[in-house]
Amino acid sequence: MTKFMTAALALIISSATLADPEITINTKQLYAGAGLNYNRIDSSTLGGPDGDATGLQVFAGYKMGNRNGFDIASEIGLIQSDEWYNGSREDADGLWVSAVANKGLPEIDSRLSAIARLGYGIGGDDGLFMGFGAQFKLHPQAFIRGEYLNKDLSQSFQINAAYQF
Repeated sequence: MTKFMTAALALIISSATLADPEITINTKQLYAGAGLNYNRIDSSTLGGPDGDATGLQVFAGYKMGNRNGFDIASEIGLIQSDEWYNGSREDADGLWVSAVANKGLPEIDSRLSAIARLGYGIGGDDGLFMGFGAQFKLHPQAFIRGEYLNKDLSQSFQINAAYQF
């Protein structure tokens, strides 16, 4: 799956570059990260027991610039988790892409910002997802995030750390 994610990212970057020779990729806008997640599936509405799973994720992103006071980025990632229920083969594993909007909160702390995301996942819980959270800069090139994501059938609580190149 990691090879697939690397190939997909390379394809996206190369197709954008080939479509317009004027487009260049600024490597200082790239970042990568990893984190922990806790996923919960609400099966009680479907007549079954609720399930939960913990896991890891890795992701890469590209900062697209500032639009109307929001820093916009695109991200691609891979999530791996345990099974929802003991002995089942159902989990939250999958590949995802999303757009992220980041708004600084200098009134509280110059290093703090609110984030919102909208994306699409393929795998454990296919479909659209959205989320919100907070980001804190530890260093000009390093940050941590806490996020809540709402997917089709599940919710995910995540903590991530990332480094901008």
